Amino acid sequence: MHFVPAHDPVWTSAADGLAPPQPRANALLTLAQWQAACAGWPAELPVGLLLDNTVDVGALGALLEGVALVVLHFPKWTDGRAYSQARLLHSRVGYQGRLRAAGDVIVDMLPLLQRNGFDEVQLRAGQSEFEARRALHYFAGHYQDDVARTPVTDDPERAARLRPALARRGQASLAGRARRTPGFEQRVAQALHLLRQAAAAHPGRIVQATSLGVEGMVITDLIARHGLPVDVATLDTGALHAETLALLPAIEQRYGIRVERFAPRPLDVQRFVHEHGALAMRRSVELRQACCALRKLEPMQRLLQGRDAWITGLRREQSEHRAQVPLQEVDGDGRSKYYPLAHWSEADVWHYVHLHEVPYNLLHDQGFPSIGCQPCTRAVAPGEDFRAGRWWWEQDGQRECGLHSRPQPLAA
Repeated sequence: MHFVPAHDPVWTSAADGLAPPQPRANALLTLAQWQAACAGWPAELPVGLLLDNTVDVGALGALLEGVALVVLHFPKWTDGRAYSQARLLHSRVGYQGRLRAAGDVIVDMLPLLQRNGFDEVQLRAGQSEFEARRALHYFAGHYQDDVARTPVTDDPERAARLRPALARRGQASLAGRARRTPGFEQRVAQALHLLRQAAAAHPGRIVQATSLGVEGMVITDLIARHGLPVDVATLDTGALHAETLALLPAIEQRYGIRVERFAPRPLDVQRFVHEHGALAMRRSVELRQACCALRKLEPMQRLLQGRDAWITGLRREQSEHRAQVPLQEVDGDGRSKYYPLAHWSEADVWHYVHLHEVPYNLLHDQGFPSIGCQPCTRAVAPGEDFRAGRWWWEQDGQRECGLHSRPQPLAA
């Protein structure tokens, strides 16, 4: 679920008046305004619709064609008619755009809003996005059988074993994962010092390459919080979870920075899927590596083009393969590569997130410590290795995609 600030910088209401509103992008219109303007509204201009909770949404029909956003209003948190409107818009009307809840929305309502099909919530002044994200996981399950659930694995037996543990994990708060350990402030200062050194050594030619995991979000927060001249970029492989993609607008709205996105070449993906199938990566290591090469390695070459340094969030604690990650090294192409969180523990990462209310991928609350492409990532059980959910069908080994092959570290 996405959270919108009280003063939405993207979608803005049209001025009141009797005359039809002038067409413009991202206009929020009342039902009366839209009825007056819809016939002449250019199709290329996104429009949103503000609906009172007394509107019969089942009668809107063709009026919803071309509407990108519907905002349903809760005049009081005890008035639940907008829940019914949301259900009807999805189940009977067939509305395909985004649904936003606005008005007297309190954090206790968020799990039910999500369950009824709301995509986003507009926070009121003084409401905390951090507390809102926590509230999404107050309840790990529902009694009714018609509730949509995210599958944890393709293996039914393993799913049965995992569900109790994942339910308990979903109930655990962020504060429960976050723990201040001795030396935390020094590790934060060390990471910030390294980032400042890196930015000064490579002016205009350094980038954070983030996979949008929690470590990457911590680094992005450090960069933005301290105004460091470092670009932020990610790989949109075309197979990411919706929860991962939802972080992109969240970052840009929260920090006021642009996240550069690099995707695989569409024809390469189409050719691979046509020749080998959508789940070819599970048939052999070679096919998996070929998929990673076209979805990750080739776009990564374009991401790094024109740059002579990059920053990533690997930590020594994550796996045996990463146990010797230094603070700085030279990659195979001669670029400087920085690991500001190399010495951080998982508790450090979540303590930082807790302190600074850093947005993070909600899959981390569902048993996904390491998150990659959707077909290649599953939840892990307590006690399993950090990387156990990545390419889990392969034999034990490095299970890396090749983005972080290890060259020799720099001399001290």
